Amino acid sequence: MAILITGGPLYTPGEVYNPGAVLLDGRFIRAAGAAGSFAVPAAAETIDVAGQRIIPGLIDVHLHGFGGHDVSGPGLAEVIRALPGHGVTAFLPTTVAAPPDRLFEALQAMAGVLEEPPVGAQAPGIHMEGPWVSPLKSGGMRAEFCYPLTQTDLERFQAAAHGAVRMVTLAPEQGGVLAAIPWLVEQGIVASVGHSDADYDTVQRAVALGLSHATHTFNAMRPLHQREPGVLGAVLAHDAIVAQLIADGYHVHPAAMRMLIRAKGVERVCLVSDAMVVAGLPPGEYEWDGRRIIRAGESSRFPDGALAGSAMLLNQMLRVIVEQVGLPFAQAVQMATEVPAQVLSLHKGRLVPGYDADVVVLKDDYEPSLTVIGGQVVYQDVGKGL
Repeated sequence: MAILITGGPLYTPGEVYNPGAVLLDGRFIRAAGAAGSFAVPAAAETIDVAGQRIIPGLIDVHLHGFGGHDVSGPGLAEVIRALPGHGVTAFLPTTVAAPPDRLFEALQAMAGVLEEPPVGAQAPGIHMEGPWVSPLKSGGMRAEFCYPLTQTDLERFQAAAHGAVRMVTLAPEQGGVLAAIPWLVEQGIVASVGHSDADYDTVQRAVALGLSHATHTFNAMRPLHQREPGVLGAVLAHDAIVAQLIADGYHVHPAAMRMLIRAKGVERVCLVSDAMVVAGLPPGEYEWDGRRIIRAGESSRFPDGALAGSAMLLNQMLRVIVEQVGLPFAQAVQMATEVPAQVLSLHKGRLVPGYDADVVVLKDDYEPSLTVIGGQVVYQDVGKGL
């Protein structure tokens, strides 16, 4: 059945229609624009959103867990079910550096979930964050589980994931990484620089080989220096690199976020949550990967105060971008929808005819009242009367 969502501002590329309307016909968008500007089938179900904002579904290419569940295993199914309640319609479940056998088993378990996923957010692939990163920049991962890359290892892990790996975070200065980048590109896998102590020239060589992405820019990478620009300098200088940004207000200062967006342009910055298992849980102390994690406010930290991923999802990061960084809401939405869709070559992230019918209606508090994925309502806040 066709669904018409109308009655609030509609965010499309380059224009906001208020009031706007989007017509969903099965899995795809049939029409979008000003309310009343296109024909609507008589049998279509109409949903009036009463002035709330209508945006594309949020896409998160870097998420480790939510609600006490780790995506690196069977818990992935519960995360898939939960994310639409926060406006996330597609995501890449993301692993961390681990012993090879444990990582192999995790990828097998994840592949099993993805082959028969429950109703919820779509996962078009897996993001491997390590283990082929620098132990000097391991961040929240264990340095002892970071090691040089071999082609055999890479192919073995992709086989364990049943071909589902779509993004790999790498440190180009580590052994075997530069040689592997062309293979990754041939396989349609996004090569991302991250957890890296590389110098500028090494990252530049990686870009020439096909590296096109940067994992949580500023965090766990060699910083900018005027005589050795480092990883950060390479990310800022190369248009080929799309820069991830954890916009929770803890990982990166609002002024630094503003500088990154000005340097790269909105179209080259991709908001990510880097959410951990404590996201969605009440404040308190929890265990993950054999270590304690403390959820305090909207941050996730180890007992020594070091950040351990984030405790915030993309919908609330939109608020940070608007209220702390000072960008228009439409630009914040673009970085959480259109940009990640382009990174993964998905027909998502835009409310235009022919694109996937993934739509979110946001309340003033940035929480969704309605989430539609593939033309199906998968979350509805009945308290809003929708």
